[in-house]
Amino acid sequence: MTTKFNFRFQKILDLKENEKDFAQIQMADAIKQQEVGHLKSELIYKKIIDAERQKNEKQQDGVNISELRIMETYIFQLQEQWASANRELEHLQTKVSRTQIHLQKKAQEEKTWGNLKQQDRTLYVEQNKVIEQNFFDELASTRFYRTSQASLAERG
Repeated sequence: MTTKFNFRFQKILDLKENEKDFAQIQMADAIKQQEVGHLKSELIYKKIIDAERQKNEKQQDGVNISELRIMETYIFQLQEQWASANRELEHLQTKVSRTQIHLQKKAQEEKTWGNLKQQDRTLYVEQNKVIEQNFFDELASTRFYRTSQASLAERG
């Protein structure tokens, strides 16, 4: 007697779910890129520390000027790489923030459409209960009428 619930905006809800899923993938990718950026920055920083330590050790042991200049040039290049890696890291952090905002927006849109579906389903169930109750009331009235007619016929 009851029909299947059919949400009229199901395609939109499906689209919003897909958009949210895609935004989650983008968020995970952005976080992964940020982690790689952190590791890259840390690795360069460790190289700078090691190069500075080696330079200081060689200075104490006595080193010729050309070797010292080569080490200082190397350290300078590492510092440039580290600055570049930190700028890239800032960019990646901004990307993570933008992606997070985008994901929150898509999740909210999906939730809105999901709530609408739930409201429609609740209304549908309530309407079906009323229709079913009316059907059973009509059935009970018909039975009562038939039994009362039958008992009148037996008396009469």
